Amino acid sequence: MNFLSWIAIIIVIVSIFLGFTKRVSMTNSLIMGNLVIYFLTIISLENFGFFAISPVQLELGFKPVYLMTGENFYTLITQMFVHSSIAHIFFNMLFLFLIGGHLELRIGKSRFFAIYLLAGVIGVLMESLVQWGSNVLIIGASGAISGAMGALLLLYPKEEIPMFLGPIFLPRVPVWLSVGTWFAIQVAMVFVDSGPIAYTAHIGGFLAGALLASAMSPGIKVADQRKREAFRFETSALESLATTEELKNALAIIREEKFEDVRKAWLEYFAKHARCPKCGSPLSCNRYQLRCTSCDFATVVK
Repeated sequence: MNFLSWIAIIIVIVSIFLGFTKRVSMTNSLIMGNLVIYFLTIISLENFGFFAISPVQLELGFKPVYLMTGENFYTLITQMFVHSSIAHIFFNMLFLFLIGGHLELRIGKSRFFAIYLLAGVIGVLMESLVQWGSNVLIIGASGAISGAMGALLLLYPKEEIPMFLGPIFLPRVPVWLSVGTWFAIQVAMVFVDSGPIAYTAHIGGFLAGALLASAMSPGIKVADQRKREAFRFETSALESLATTEELKNALAIIREEKFEDVRKAWLEYFAKHARCPKCGSPLSCNRYQLRCTSCDFATVVK
């Protein structure tokens, strides 16, 4: 195996490991891993023709014939970290950023990665059934990202997300509309496009993600409820400071908001408009602590 292919495998392992650390999101770690491996793909090219294939692509991509020969099963994983062109990796990473980050924030690193990984494997297996016994090279994270889409559609169909549909950018649309439209396009393309794009892998990954999310749904709902209840209890310290309708509305949003960054922004808004109950001075906000700018009053909400 090519030396750079070994390096790429190490990067796959490292990016997954870093994704489980507290400081890095799994989505961002996967994106960085994919980008670095694409760089290795470029520098390993022996020529730069339009149809040139690098050793990294060839050795880490999956071929349907492997299911018959029993070879290189590790490529069921590595294939989703390898891409064929700048456009291929750009759009895959863009969709991973838009969809993966949103889903991971809602369901957690472990559940998100399980859906991503299993959907990627199932997607390539579905494509392999269509291409049974062939030596066609299957690469790309599309199947895994499709799984994240399927999970998001099943779990949070009414939430609004930004979405690209080809050249069209939809800034804030319901998940059911954006992801549902995307899936309908993939199904249609199976019948009208015989090109190199693995639409069957997209469909297989999407359905796998939806099924996995359905199986995880009870646990996700319980975890969401516990988070909401815990935060409602912790924000009780703010009730005495909510002396106006404006502050009461802000407090209600803080209690219900599920995204930490948005919650912090509303907490800063609350602190800016509230006043110290001891001396009436303005308050400052440092993460989850509100402190008076003039006296020793302070309260912690998380």
